[in-house]
Amino acid sequence: MSELARQFFGDYAPAKRLALIVDLDDTVCTGFACPLRVALDVLLRVHRQRVEVHYVTARTELSREGTDRFIMDYKLPGYRDVHYCPKWQSTTRHKAEMHAKLAREYRVIASIGDLDEEEGAAARAAGVPFVLVDRDNPGVAWAALAELIEAAQGFRAEDSP
Repeated sequence: MSELARQFFGDYAPAKRLALIVDLDDTVCTGFACPLRVALDVLLRVHRQRVEVHYVTARTELSREGTDRFIMDYKLPGYRDVHYCPKWQSTTRHKAEMHAKLAREYRVIASIGDLDEEEGAAARAAGVPFVLVDRDNPGVAWAALAELIEAAQGFRAEDSP
């Protein structure tokens, strides 16, 4: 909690909202717009009033139209929270800065992605748990993420076991 929030709210400061940080390419989809069913199955169960999904991607603003269409076509949560990489910034720096910012603003359940040297390093630097997606077997990572979301009570009640 920030010092300003502590001064304003005292001991009654509201808790940080829950969030997930999700990479797009080779994590939620392949070939830019071909969805991974296992990723969709987990993301569609997220309780949207309880957990915010933030997509931190190497994609630039040039891909906004196609990305937004993909997220809306599959009714994924977080369509307003896609963090595109500025053309002038490296993807590694972009992901590190966004992970740090989101970790300050939210209680991040986890970050999920397919590149340990980008998403993994960014998550660890921000103190966020990281789930690495194996491109050949993404189901294992998405099952691990589902367990973390369940532990944080981040699924809709009707979708919990």
